[in-house]
Amino acid sequence: MPSPSSAGPAGPASETARPSHPSSGVGRARSFASAGASPDRARASGAMSMTLAPAALLCLAVVAALALGARAVDPGTTLRTISAALTHGLETAGSAGMDAAAVTSRVPRTVTAAVVGAALAVAGAALQGATRNPLGDPGLLGLSSGAALAMAIGLALGAATSAPTIMALAALGTLLAAVLVYGTAAAARRNGGAPAAPAPPPPALAGAAGGAGATACTTALLVLAPPVAERFRHWTVGTVARADLGDTLMLAPVVAFALAAALAAAPGLDALALGDDLAHGLGARPARTRAVLLASTVLLTAAGVALAGPVAFVGLVVPHALRRLRPSSTRLLLLGCALWGAVLLVAADAVGRVVLAPAEIHVGVSTVLLGVPVLLVLLNRRGMGA
Repeated sequence: MPSPSSAGPAGPASETARPSHPSSGVGRARSFASAGASPDRARASGAMSMTLAPAALLCLAVVAALALGARAVDPGTTLRTISAALTHGLETAGSAGMDAAAVTSRVPRTVTAAVVGAALAVAGAALQGATRNPLGDPGLLGLSSGAALAMAIGLALGAATSAPTIMALAALGTLLAAVLVYGTAAAARRNGGAPAAPAPPPPALAGAAGGAGATACTTALLVLAPPVAERFRHWTVGTVARADLGDTLMLAPVVAFALAAALAAAPGLDALALGDDLAHGLGARPARTRAVLLASTVLLTAAGVALAGPVAFVGLVVPHALRRLRPSSTRLLLLGCALWGAVLLVAADAVGRVVLAPAEIHVGVSTVLLGVPVLLVLLNRRGMGA
């Protein structure tokens, strides 16, 4: 028979184990508060990585791009020249000496690289969302090749004489290429038959075929018309070395309008990701959203090609890299693409001028060297053919 002394401690011990101290409720409340605050911190961190961080890096990249080149300029002189250019204009700022002249001579290509990078990155993100195709890129889908072909034809006919004309030709070529690519993909989808039938070729396959055809036509035109080849030569690889600041500032409002339209249509992309049926059920309008995004893509691609030629893979690399940061909304993703795309192309132009100085590596070559490994990684993933 157990003694009272042995039974006694067990009761109080069990009793003291059950009651909870008032501070335990506070601890649980704090844990719940911290758990609820972690998503807020994650959203704040994501917003910072999409806006503040690339904006700061863009400022640093611009200063580096203006300072580096065949004649390197110290950061202090570069900043003073930038301040003078903003206050008194490029000509006045460039007359302060050789270093100031070197800085001001790099302003057109640096501004153009930022505009083109932002345009192509957002165009790629919009294409990927509108078509639900992870390989959506103006270069891979043949849109840039269509714009280049239209510009070559315009040069042969003597029509490409000003920035607005070149922009119009590039927009027409991009639009025709988009209609051809998505018309072919839609026709293949209609002819696919029952779901058990083989899957029709995706837009990426139609875009590759259309892009190859447009490139072949452009090459044939350049071979048959040497004067056109000489004028078109700096567009073939994608470069900002011959950028004109006046042309860039003239087309900048077009890029800004297309970016604003894409940002306005961005909430519809969240619904499109669920499929058209669910998007309709949520009150979205998939057809209108796709039309706005594709129109924005045409304008952005046309502006990018008109200013720098066909620069590939920017619209593929930047959106896929930023999706790994899990932005809280598609609108934030597009905004991040604009900033990071500008950073990428400005940095690529600066590095291309330094690596083999005094020779240059054009931005079109740099982006290909960066984009090909990314494309191979994407192709090795599951489900990339859809």
